[in-house]
Amino acid sequence: MIRKISIITLAAVAFASCTKDFEAINTNPNVPVSVPNDYLLAASQVQLAGSHNPDPKSWRNNIQYAACIMQQMASTDLSAYGGSFYTSTQNGFSAYFEDAYANSIKNEVNLIGLTKEAKDVNINSMARILKVMDMAVMTDMYGDVPYKEAGKGYTDGNFNPAYDTQQSIYTDMLTELEQAGAALSATAYIPTASDYIYSGDIAKWKRAANTLMLRLAMRLQKVDATMAQAWATKALAGGIITSSAENIAIRFEGVAQISSNPNSWTLGPGSRNIAAVNGVQWGKTFIDMMKTRNDPRLPLVAALKNGDATVANQVGLPNGITTNALVTLTPSNLDLYSRPSARMYANNNPWIYMTYAEARLLQAEAIERGWATGTAATVFADGQAAALNQVYGTVKPSVTEIATYAAANAYPVAGTLADKMNAIHTELYLLHAVTLNGVEAWSDWRRTGYPVITPINYVGNETNGTVPRRLKYSPGEFGVNPNVNAAISRQGADLFTTRIWWDKQ
Repeated sequence: MIRKISIITLAAVAFASCTKDFEAINTNPNVPVSVPNDYLLAASQVQLAGSHNPDPKSWRNNIQYAACIMQQMASTDLSAYGGSFYTSTQNGFSAYFEDAYANSIKNEVNLIGLTKEAKDVNINSMARILKVMDMAVMTDMYGDVPYKEAGKGYTDGNFNPAYDTQQSIYTDMLTELEQAGAALSATAYIPTASDYIYSGDIAKWKRAANTLMLRLAMRLQKVDATMAQAWATKALAGGIITSSAENIAIRFEGVAQISSNPNSWTLGPGSRNIAAVNGVQWGKTFIDMMKTRNDPRLPLVAALKNGDATVANQVGLPNGITTNALVTLTPSNLDLYSRPSARMYANNNPWIYMTYAEARLLQAEAIERGWATGTAATVFADGQAAALNQVYGTVKPSVTEIATYAAANAYPVAGTLADKMNAIHTELYLLHAVTLNGVEAWSDWRRTGYPVITPINYVGNETNGTVPRRLKYSPGEFGVNPNVNAAISRQGADLFTTRIWWDKQ
């Protein structure tokens, strides 16, 4: 005991004698105690896409659920692809929720807090826009979610954040886009090397903020048309992106997982390789639609397992078909069903969040609703052509093919509003499929109901044979955050069939 006390005493004395140099002596020069804001911006963008771990955002929520729910993709794997059967799969429906709050949203919130000084206004504004992009996907999938207090576990020790109403979330996100876009400054520090979206181009970031504003504004069309019109008008007046070169996308080098498109990493041989091993195929609804419309993108985006891209040989897999039921179909061999072609999963493909084509098609809708000026048919034609060219790889549809498609799938100028919405949102459905954005396709369909799809009715499904309207909360929330119960009481039962705020009937 005497020896132990003596050692402790000596240690205390030694500590006291070197207190003035303690920080310098005990700082490991190889382990930084703070991270440069540029690095945090780059990390936030990579984590927004999901390249740090492609499974949760890309594979589970985007492909297993959203793309399969929309029948853009299909799988016979009942254990993983719940969206194809309207069932719950372990770690599937809750993946985005569990990953984003712990990674991308935490870092976005932290970065916003670290960049309050005027000199950091551009990084701060970019981080605010990134957070809106992340949270928009989150609330569109789940409804009421933690927002104001999200990501504060790391900074404030708040591990039980309150769930905000989707209405309040949308109101704040639109305001954030307006304010962050306005705050961007060409005279402040510009993070060129750490910005994988626009390499620090401030003018493009401003237009991107307005373009995102347009998407969110149109989402409110059914639930609050007045609010939707006000924000859509503001977005278009402010100026949206001007070409496909300004797509809101993260540009990847494709060298390793962290620098690769997460959808490519999931589909291709880099990781899951689900396209080659028959994990997922293009859905029958999608392939049939492309064939009916003589879509020139079909041989560019689809192929059989052996690489055959011949249009006549492309076959989409029906949703709701298990491995056992496959034997009743013709063909009964998954090798003979279409899947994303190799060009769709090159590791250096850009990860696309929103395209110029989408912006123009939404603008055409805004014109038809009387929320913007211009000629809807002209704007639609521009959006349609941009969508046809929005395929991965260097080979694009020819000018003749685009003209032929446009003539066969012309805008119904003399048609009803329903006819026009069907034309616009069918183009969006196809666009979101070829850019592997199932999440946005699902959100757009829930708002408009176009294109019309026939629900599957797999025995044992959880929706009584109706298309799911939301994803269920993470089961882990119920054991750690009691605030989830308040959200359920307010929004409705935690089911796939419960409609979120903007999804008004």
